Amino acid sequence: MPAPGVRAAVLLDQGQAKVRRIELDKGGAIPPCQMAEDVVFVVLHGLVVITAGADEEAVAAPGAVYVPGGATTRSLRAAEPSLVLAVLCRDARQNAIGQDESAGDA
Repeated sequence: MPAPGVRAAVLLDQGQAKVRRIELDKGGAIPPCQMAEDVVFVVLHGLVVITAGADEEAVAAPGAVYVPGGATTRSLRAAEPSLVLAVLCRDARQNAIGQDESAGDA
């Protein structure tokens, strides 16, 4: 269930990629969560504050920020009405390592 002031929809969920469209009212926020996957937040409209662990960055449209997966908690808060695409990359590092190893066998 989305938080108040947040509307989200999954646009794509296939293979290594999941793309979510997130609309936030001013003050709308996604609470801190912990994810193993890398995420790129693309701000299409507005201004959001993205927190990853102890780091906080304001990102205005058009802009983007990369948040690596792992133990880092991440959250998102809108300083003004905003539209964001969250692009989640599943197992990208593991697959890249596997491809590099198999490429060396050729």
